[in-house]
Amino acid sequence: MLKLGFNALLGAIFSLGIVGAAQADRSEGETMARQGVVRCGATSHLRQGGSEVHFTNLNLRNFGAAPITIERLRFFDATGALLFDTAGGGLPPAENGVLGPANNTLAPNQTAQFSTLDILSFLPNEQRPIQAEIQWSASQSVLTLGASATRLVRQRDPGTGNVLQERSRDANPCRSIFLK
Repeated sequence: MLKLGFNALLGAIFSLGIVGAAQADRSEGETMARQGVVRCGATSHLRQGGSEVHFTNLNLRNFGAAPITIERLRFFDATGALLFDTAGGGLPPAENGVLGPANNTLAPNQTAQFSTLDILSFLPNEQRPIQAEIQWSASQSVLTLGASATRLVRQRDPGTGNVLQERSRDANPCRSIFLK
């Protein structure tokens, strides 16, 4: 019995050592780049006779110690048609005021949040779901832009259009499709 307990303890210590050894150190586990493109799933539509609104909050995060510039924000519908594009203009105002028409740079450790409620109209079935594309750059190699999309469903008063209490939410990471 004692031998079995010792072998189990030795096995546990050995397996913990393997897990620890398998962990990359901080410098190996971080993706660095000077520019990139991130894609996120999103939505913007009404259901239930207008009494339920579905929308997406895009959260852009600078996890690093150097500024990241958001060069362009675009939305595409389900058919691939362009719905919105900031090319040649400024960003829409972020919900938290961090980015907007006069400022497209995320300072170190800043997070900006954009809502499809503020940017897009409500789309019919054949145009959804949608995709958001964020093009970013930096003056030096930086930790890549962190991005996530939170789909929200809220009760809505069809008469006034006021968005009321939340019914559900689902958060998903976005995907880098280009890094340089």
